[in-house]
Amino acid sequence: MADEITQKHLNRSRIRGAPSSIPGASGLVGSYRFEEIQRPAVRTLQIPLDRDFSMAELRDKHARLAGLVAHQGLVSIERPLFALEGDPMEQVPHEWEWKLVLPVRGKALTDEAANVSVGRLHGGAYIKTLTDKGFQDLRSLYTYFLGEFLPVRHQQLTRPVIYHRVLSGLEGDDPNQLTLEVFLPFGMTLREPIRLLHREEI
Repeated sequence: MADEITQKHLNRSRIRGAPSSIPGASGLVGSYRFEEIQRPAVRTLQIPLDRDFSMAELRDKHARLAGLVAHQGLVSIERPLFALEGDPMEQVPHEWEWKLVLPVRGKALTDEAANVSVGRLHGGAYIKTLTDKGFQDLRSLYTYFLGEFLPVRHQQLTRPVIYHRVLSGLEGDDPNQLTLEVFLPFGMTLREPIRLLHREEI
């Protein structure tokens, strides 16, 4: 609980970043186990997802990409991921875009009729983490890593894309009953730390 003087400052200020870093607001955002990994650059087949995509749409487009892999004689080298294209700390949710990506090996071709294009999953350093609380926990996860963990380590999101993979629960229809693996690309930064903003400055 914040003391009286601190609480007076909080009442007229806004802190950008993880709520757990705000005195008196502990417990709103938890911490997550993670590991730092290196991913190679790979070619992908990708297909857009609706902003409010359902589990049925996710399953359908998983199947669509799998069918295209078989049709084009490609090799799927890992399970599909869905990607958030946007920086959750810089963009509001209605500006986020989503797509399903499938890393493949072989001569992948665009299929305009199926709305499938060829792209790439960039290589480099990633934070790999996990949540078993489904979509409802993603904003807390983003806030912890992008608003608290990375800035403290003088790191930042290196490109505005975050990858997710469903480990379990895809067969159901409740997006909050999923276990999700999350990959955040990161790198060092020389940016100044985010500072406290007062209402007069907003």
